[in-house]
Amino acid sequence: MTSSEFDERLRHTFDQLSARLREEIARQLNAVVAELSTSVEADRTQAVNEATREAWTVAEREVSERLTASLAAAEARARVDLETDEISASERLLGAIRSLDRGQSLSEILNALVESAAAATRRAAIFLLEGTKLRGWRFVGFDPALEKGELELSDDTGGVIAEAAATATVARAGDQAWSSSSLSLAPAFAELQTDRPALAVPLVMSGQVFGVLYADHGLTDDVARASWPATVEVLARHAARSLEAVTAVRLAEYAGGTSGLRA
Repeated sequence: MTSSEFDERLRHTFDQLSARLREEIARQLNAVVAELSTSVEADRTQAVNEATREAWTVAEREVSERLTASLAAAEARARVDLETDEISASERLLGAIRSLDRGQSLSEILNALVESAAAATRRAAIFLLEGTKLRGWRFVGFDPALEKGELELSDDTGGVIAEAAATATVARAGDQAWSSSSLSLAPAFAELQTDRPALAVPLVMSGQVFGVLYADHGLTDDVARASWPATVEVLARHAARSLEAVTAVRLAEYAGGTSGLRA
């Protein structure tokens, strides 16, 4: 074998060896790259997951803190509103009682009563007992046509008003929670649905019923103050005491010949 042939064969062998070496190196590099890629992807996924969890935790904490703060602020506002509302209601009741006390005649006291009762709820009316008949005297919040004509109630149309006059006790209609017994109906002229509350308070002087104060919240759907029935009853009872006092004074004046009874 000549020197040139040996060199050629050696170069060929070297080329083959180099090719195999390059293939092995490339294979190992590809494996390393694949392993690194897998590791990097796993690390990236883990990092993304951790970042996501952390972001959710922060967001949930912020939302919870904001919600807690909002609820606290809403509760504080509700307490202030409730206190303000209660103060306003108490002031209105006190003002109504003072207006009853200022009345110098039967009509002044009854007018103050029906107007104060209507302000406490929405609608109010006074019926006076004439013998065995109940006649409408004053209406506030109702159809103005009721003021123009005389409304006379019977047992069939009077509902709680007739019941209050007959029993000399407070009569209620429309709200099952008000009574454990069977409830009466609202008077026909009120045109109330059966689930709407209505109240009738007898007006009593010297143990005798002389009239009835009727009140309801009308036909609207807005929420009524839960305490309005108690307010109306307090006003009616105070008015009856005021009427008794004024009547006693007028009778004393009349007996002394200084004055007559004023209606």
